[in-house]
Amino acid sequence: MPDSQQLANLALMSMLILLPLALGTMLYGRSRGTRRVLTWARALALATLVLTIAYDVAGAVVLLLIEPTPGHPPWTNPALATKYPYFYLPIGVGAFLAALGVLVGVIRARHKLG
Repeated sequence: MPDSQQLANLALMSMLILLPLALGTMLYGRSRGTRRVLTWARALALATLVLTIAYDVAGAVVLLLIEPTPGHPPWTNPALATKYPYFYLPIGVGAFLAALGVLVGVIRARHKLG
């Protein structure tokens, strides 16, 4: 497995771990009314947003770079496909939307607290 695939898997795994943590801290801070917990939830949601944007942009760049040039036969060498990392772009977009929803929920809960 290339190092770039390990890095892509690490980014995917970390954003999928940070998302439930942000949601849990948001719900806890919202129910207890503690501003400090909502600050942590906002920080976790922002970190997840940054990771998802970086993951999706890196995936799009890799897809553009591995595109065969016009005039060359596409993918004549099957071993070439394993050279590049796999990106799961729908998961990245879904995590982005979920992190955005958590961030909006944190901002609304903080606004209600005053």
